[in-house]
Amino acid sequence: MTEALRQFIEIYYIHPITHDTGYNPVNTITWALVLVVCLFLTLKLLKKLEIKIDRRFIAAVSPYIVVGASLRVMEDAELITPPLSYLLITPLIFFLIFFCCVAILILAVIVSRSQKGRVYDYTLIFGLIGIIWLIATLTILLVKEEIVFGWVLFAVIGISGLLISVIYALAARFSVHFLTDRLNLAVLAAHLLDASSSFIGIDILGYTGKHVIEGLIVTYAGTAAGMYPLKLGILAPIIYLLDTQFTDEAEMELKNLVLLALIVIGLAPAVRNTLRMMLGV
Repeated sequence: MTEALRQFIEIYYIHPITHDTGYNPVNTITWALVLVVCLFLTLKLLKKLEIKIDRRFIAAVSPYIVVGASLRVMEDAELITPPLSYLLITPLIFFLIFFCCVAILILAVIVSRSQKGRVYDYTLIFGLIGIIWLIATLTILLVKEEIVFGWVLFAVIGISGLLISVIYALAARFSVHFLTDRLNLAVLAAHLLDASSSFIGIDILGYTGKHVIEGLIVTYAGTAAGMYPLKLGILAPIIYLLDTQFTDEAEMELKNLVLLALIVIGLAPAVRNTLRMMLGV
């Protein structure tokens, strides 16, 4: 029994990290459950710190999402070697960035509240540190690696931008209000960027998807373009439920945290995929 358990853990959890083989049905479900637990623990922590989860806070978190994706590309480019590189492989990279964000956020809160007679904006401090870290990470990456396919950036942004513009125009025309909200559109935009990067990478540049659902879509649809209707078909009902069922002030905190998690899940792989393709990694 012990040997069977050890092999199970190695095959479904350890090997996907050490061999960077991506996701499988077992670890996908596991990490999804871990994400749910982390959301509730994060909500409790932020309430304890008296931090409001609003649009400004979500904007301040955004640079850290790109930092995580950029660090992941550094591992893809083999700029960092094992065992340190294991920390930059999913899901460990998410935990690494999460704990760094928490530490920086706590520091920002302490600084903002430590000055007698002066109160600094901890959200601004937190966001600025993220931007500085992001600039440093991208600078190192672009110095070490050469841009091979610069057009990829414009293609990914262009396709997803066109789609989100059409969605907004149709929603405004037919008064579908939850699809005109900026934060809800940010969620859709993040995942459309992810879908666009998958489509260009798999269908045009010959990359292989590492996500379970992504692999199924390509297998049965014959194209990664199937990610577009899949993402919209899943996300639109979720956003609608969040928009209509979470209405009072207490529930808004949880709603915004879930929306932030959805942005992370979409934007992180989108940035990673786009950077990898641009650098030919």
